Amino acid sequence: MANTNVKSEGTGRFPIDNLTYDIITLIYEKSKGLEAYDKYMKDAQGQQECAQLFQRLRQQDEEAVRELRQHLQKVIGREDVSRAA
Repeated sequence: MANTNVKSEGTGRFPIDNLTYDIITLIYEKSKGLEAYDKYMKDAQGQQECAQLFQRLRQQDEEAVRELRQHLQKVIGREDVSRAA
């Protein structure tokens, strides 16, 4: 994980702050999980209850990725404003 950021520590050693890194990491990990759900749903063919569970969880993770992307845009926008100040 990135260790410093320009705003909080003033060193500027890393190009992104911890929060931005964390959000990007979550988006990446959730996206990998979406691929896994596709395999799990295929494996669950014939087991309707399991397949539905995997589908529901996949949809929740898709929504989480959408929310994280929107929030990332806001965080990056705030960074740009604070760096300009």
